Amino acid sequence: MKQERSATTLFHHSVVVCIGLMLAVFILESNTLTTNANTPQGDVTTFHRADLNLPGNPVSYRMSRRHFNVTGSEPQVLADLQGPGCIRRLWIAGNNVSRDVLIRIYFDGVEVPYVEAPLPDFFGLMHNYSHRPIPYTMNTPFLAIKPWIGLTSYFDMPFAENARIELVGTEDQQTSTLYYYLEWQEFPGQEFNETRRFAARWRRESPVQDMADEFIILDADGPGQLLGFVYSVDMLHDQHHVQGGHRMRWSHAGADNIYIDGQTHYPSYHRGLGGEDTFGTGFAGGDYPQQSSLFSDMPYYHQKVPETRRQKIVAYRFFAPDPIHFRNSIHFRFAARAHDVAATVYWYTETPVRPYYEMPPRDQRLPGSEVLRGEYDLPTKETGEWWVTGPFPPGPFEHDLPSEGTLDPEVLFYGKEWQRYESIRGFVDFNHIYRPYGRGVMHATAVALTTLDSPYNTTARITIGYKNIIALQVNDQEVNEFIEHAHVRGHTVEIPLREGENVISLWLSNNGREWSPWAFSFHAETEDGVVLTPRVKK
Repeated sequence: MKQERSATTLFHHSVVVCIGLMLAVFILESNTLTTNANTPQGDVTTFHRADLNLPGNPVSYRMSRRHFNVTGSEPQVLADLQGPGCIRRLWIAGNNVSRDVLIRIYFDGVEVPYVEAPLPDFFGLMHNYSHRPIPYTMNTPFLAIKPWIGLTSYFDMPFAENARIELVGTEDQQTSTLYYYLEWQEFPGQEFNETRRFAARWRRESPVQDMADEFIILDADGPGQLLGFVYSVDMLHDQHHVQGGHRMRWSHAGADNIYIDGQTHYPSYHRGLGGEDTFGTGFAGGDYPQQSSLFSDMPYYHQKVPETRRQKIVAYRFFAPDPIHFRNSIHFRFAARAHDVAATVYWYTETPVRPYYEMPPRDQRLPGSEVLRGEYDLPTKETGEWWVTGPFPPGPFEHDLPSEGTLDPEVLFYGKEWQRYESIRGFVDFNHIYRPYGRGVMHATAVALTTLDSPYNTTARITIGYKNIIALQVNDQEVNEFIEHAHVRGHTVEIPLREGENVISLWLSNNGREWSPWAFSFHAETEDGVVLTPRVKK
């Protein structure tokens, strides 16, 4: 009996030990998923936490909360936090949460706000829906929208010295009665090395220039990381209306075009297919059942005039499992038709924000008003000019580029006119220039020409980012035909330049691939590191 009891006791003890070990492993795994922001992003539960370099022992949680009214244009400070710290959650609810009110967030004493947007649009509540119940909800790791106007942001917002959140109303607005919770962590007495700051901007255009210049979402300096965006369309034309050979659908102008590091040796370019594909939907998003998933979706798809199929749409995409980093610059556009389009974009930046859009007055923020391209757009960084001509079918002229001193913009080149083109952060995009041509210009080539003014005789390093087939000629030197690339990537060559003006000619084929990136980036620097900006002959 004693031996039997001992065996039984040993068995029970072993079971307890096993259960204890299992619990320990479970606790360790749970802690691994919920530790500070230095935790590697390997699980869906941590995708919404950026891989920030924050101290390891935060004081959790600090909370600010308040009930207040917003009237008039005098800024009201929601919170003025002393760092180092990191904002983790911002929740706002109330009455008249509308575009009458702007949210601005400042970090570390920088005078230009890192965040500037109409209050609802910052949280992804578009179309100025300001009264309960709102017509859609959103449930993502970054933003949450509830039917009774409960708006939540979960973006991490680190700061070293201080963070100040302001709301700014307008003189003649209806009073906005708001409630908010702000939850944040501080790191007293700890070294703070994180250099990235959260940024967000809103932009609206109505109507967009149809099938022309595309809708600008972001223009930013690096280093940084694109987090995502919320996109809205209010169709101003019946989708049965035909313009430029296409039905006036919101999504039939193309999709996202993201130009990355065009003035570096490591350029990258992303070109989407159709507008709906960017958000993970299909078939032009037609009659889409509104829903909200983790990283991309259409939470709102409304037939505002069913018999004519004019729609209101809200869609979003967050680049969490597929992060987009940039070293030098990023420029983000979305192809659009002649509708009312607005977007809020979110990113991290290591440099202070350089505004590319001036916030319109209240009346031009509201639906139904007109705000045209260029009316509030600010100049972007000048990165070069080119003469371009095309499109051509592949033919005998393929490498018959304009020779030195023979270019005359008034003279046709193989029957085509030359046009002047300002590069987009170092990129020349023929898909953008020669549209609309069906769903894509296939089996086509185009030519671009510029000059480089060198301060002395030198050997320059020229990096061209491209996909498919490209050829380069400098002055009247031998044509360089580069190897075919399956993806947009940089190809660097060393080319002799003489002191003064040098003629650069490029020939690019899309190799007959529909929807293929038909663009190139260009970067040139002398052997001692002087960057040469492309200029056209006047």
